[in-house]
Amino acid sequence: MTNGGSSGDDRSGAVVELRVHGVSGTGPDALLGSSAGESVRVAGDARAGFYRLPAAAPAGSGPAWRRVVEAYSWGGLTSGPASRAVWLLFLPFILIDLAHWMLPPPTRHRRFASIAVGLLRLLALSFTLTLLLAGAAAVLDSAVWQCGSTDRCHDSFGPAFFFAGWERGPQLAFGALPLVAVIAVLWLLGRENLRYDPDRTPPDPAVLRDEVPLAAAEFWFADDSIRRLRACHVTAWAAGLAAIVLAAPTRYATGGRWVGLGLLSLNALILAVVIAATAWNRTTGRGGASADRSTRPLSALRWLSLAVLAGSLVWTAVAAVDYPAPPTHLPGLRGAIYVVLAVQVGLLAGLLGAIALAKRTVPAAADPVGHRATLRGYTAWYVALIGWLVGGAFSVGLGLLAAELLGDVVVSTARAEALLAMPGEAAPIIVAPPYAWAAVAIVGLLLVAAVAAVVLRQLGRTRARQAIAGVLDDYPGARADDPRIARIARARASASLADLLTVTVAGLALATVAGMAAMAWWYFSDQGGFEALPGRASTLTAASVLITAGMVGALGALVVAAYRDRGLRREVAVLWDVVTFWPRANHPLTPPCYGARTVPELRARLGELAADPQRRVVLSAHSQGSVIAAAALLQHRPNPERIGLLSFGSPLRRLYTGNFPAYFGPAALSALRDRQPARWINLWAYTDPIGGWVLDPRPGAVDRRLLDARTLADVPDGICGHSGFWTRPEYADAIGELQSDLLPAGTPLDPGPTVRPTETDL
Repeated sequence: MTNGGSSGDDRSGAVVELRVHGVSGTGPDALLGSSAGESVRVAGDARAGFYRLPAAAPAGSGPAWRRVVEAYSWGGLTSGPASRAVWLLFLPFILIDLAHWMLPPPTRHRRFASIAVGLLRLLALSFTLTLLLAGAAAVLDSAVWQCGSTDRCHDSFGPAFFFAGWERGPQLAFGALPLVAVIAVLWLLGRENLRYDPDRTPPDPAVLRDEVPLAAAEFWFADDSIRRLRACHVTAWAAGLAAIVLAAPTRYATGGRWVGLGLLSLNALILAVVIAATAWNRTTGRGGASADRSTRPLSALRWLSLAVLAGSLVWTAVAAVDYPAPPTHLPGLRGAIYVVLAVQVGLLAGLLGAIALAKRTVPAAADPVGHRATLRGYTAWYVALIGWLVGGAFSVGLGLLAAELLGDVVVSTARAEALLAMPGEAAPIIVAPPYAWAAVAIVGLLLVAAVAAVVLRQLGRTRARQAIAGVLDDYPGARADDPRIARIARARASASLADLLTVTVAGLALATVAGMAAMAWWYFSDQGGFEALPGRASTLTAASVLITAGMVGALGALVVAAYRDRGLRREVAVLWDVVTFWPRANHPLTPPCYGARTVPELRARLGELAADPQRRVVLSAHSQGSVIAAAALLQHRPNPERIGLLSFGSPLRRLYTGNFPAYFGPAALSALRDRQPARWINLWAYTDPIGGWVLDPRPGAVDRRLLDARTLADVPDGICGHSGFWTRPEYADAIGELQSDLLPAGTPLDPGPTVRPTETDL
C-alpha cells in the first residue's frame, strides 16, 4: 500500500524521525517495531521504500507539534533477487572495481592519478581475459581436446560426450559454444542501471584532495563511458576466444593456413584497439571529459568481433588439419596464460608506481591521526593485488576441478602417456605445471592464514588484559576480578582487532606474492623446474590439488545454496552492502550499484519533508545507513536548518575515511560538519567492531561515547557492540536533543508512543 508523503502529519507541525538501517536488509516492520504487515509505504517501492505506521487519531487541543517515525528500508536492493547469489562468482571483478574508489587524492596534479585510473581499467580487462582462459582450460582443453579425444575418458561419461566421435575441428567449434554464451552474460549483466543525462557528467575520476565529489548531484549519474567499457569487454572476450580456438587448426593446418593466419591477425588487431580504448580515460573512464563520438565505433567493433568469432568457428570446423594424436594439451593456451600473467604483473607494478608518484605531493602528516589513509594510501593497490590473486586462485581451482572430475591430474605429456599404457588407470588430464605449484601455494597460504588467526587471537587476549584498566575507569567501585569487567574488556579487545584486519590481509597478499616469486626463482634455477615438486612430493601435490579444486566446488555450492535460501542470501548481501555502494568504474560485470538509488532517493525524501515549514526531520542512521545519509546530506541544498543527523555504529571514519580518502576523507567530513552545524550527534562505543567516532574521540559537539554497558547489571546482554544503540536511553536522549534544537525555543512537542525496532541486528 502506498499513499502520500505527509501520511497523517499535515494537520499540525511534525518532527519526522527518519530511520535508515544498516546492512542485512532489515524490513520496515522490524525497523518500526510493528507487527508483520502493519507498516504503510508512503514512498518508494517494495525493494526500497519509506514506511510509517498507520496515522494515529487527531491530537485535538494537544501540542502544536507531534513526533512521527518513518523508516527507509532499502535491503531489497541487495538481498532480494535470487540472482544476486551469482555475483559471488565475480568477486575479482568486484574488487578491481572497488580499487578505483580507494585511490588516494593528490594535492595539485591529476596526471599520475589519471594514469592509475587507466591502469586499473586495463587490469580489469585482463581479469576478464583471465576468466576466459580459465573457462578455456576447463572446457576446451580438459573436456574437449583431451577427454573428448581419449576413449578411456569419454567412455566413462556416456552420452555426455556425444561428440566424442567427431573430428577435432568440429569438436573445438562445438566446445567453444558455452564460452560464446558467456558473451550474453557480459552483455546483459553489464547493463548500467544509473540515470543517464547527456548534459550531466559525473566528476573527474582523478580526485584532488580539496575536492568533495560526493557533493555533486551528478556523481550518481551515468555517462556513456561505462557502456563503451562494456563493449570493450565483450569485444575482448570474443576476440580472445576466437584466437584460442584458431591456435590449433592454424598450427596444424595442411591447407588454407593463410585463412587461419588472417583471422588470427584480425582478432589481434581488434584486441589491440580494445586495449587502447580501455586505457584512454576519455573513452572508458567514468566521469570527466568524455569522448562520446567513440560510442558508435566501439559498438560497431563489438559486432565485428562477433562476426569474426563466428567465422573463426566455422573455419575451425571445416579446415583441413592434421591434428596430433593424444595425449596432448590444447596448443597456444598455455602461452596465452603466461602472456596475460606477465602483463598483469607489469600493470600491477605500473599501478604501484603511479600511486607513489601521485602521493609524493601529499605531506606525510597532512591528515590528523585517525583520519589518515589506510596502508599509507596504497589500499587501492593492495585491493587490486588481492583481486588478481583471487582471480588466479579461482582460475587454477576451476582448471584443476575440471581435470579431477574428468580423470587423473598430470603435469607432463610423458606422465600422461605412461598412464594410458596402464590398463585400469583413470584417463590422464594434462594441466599446466604451474597449476600444481599454485595449488601448493594456496594450501600454504591457508596454513599461514591459520597461523595469523592464532596470533590475532593471542593478541586479543593481551589487549583484553590491557583494557581492564580503562573499563574500571568507566565503572567506579568495580573490582578488577569481576567477570563482568573481563567480559567487557574482551568485547573491547575483539572490536579493536577489526582495525588490524586490513593490515593482516595485506600481509597475507604480500606473503603470497613472495611465495610466487620463490616459485619463479625455482623454475629458472638449474635444480628446479615446475615438475620438480610433483616428482618429490606427490602426496602433498595431490592433496593440494584436491583442496584447491574443492574450494572452487564449495564456492559453486554456496552460490546454489544462496540462490535457493533467502536467509543465506541475506547473509551474503552483507558483503555486497559494503562493496556495491559505489557505481561501476573499472569493470562492467559487477553487482548493480545501490548507492545510485538510495542516495538520490533519500536526498529527494529529505527535500520533500523539509520543504514544508511545518516539518522538521531527524535523520537517524545506523552503520552503512550513516554512509548513505552522509552522501545524501552532502548533496542536499535547500532548508538544511530543518534537518538534524543522528549517526550511530557509523563506519564513516573507521572504514571509509581511511579506505576511500578521495570521497570520505577529511574534506568530505568537514563539509558534512559545516552543513550540519550543531545538529549532528554521533554515538559510538569501544565494543563496536565496525563503527566509531567520526570527527574527534574527545567529548565534543558531535561525537559522544556510550558506556559499553549502561550498568554492570546489564552484562552480558546489554553490551552495546554494533547493534545495541537502538535500545539505549542515550539514543532517545539524542533524538530529543536534536528535536529541541530544530524547533523554536519553548515549542511543545507530543512525543507520541515509543517506537523501538524489534530487530537490532541491523
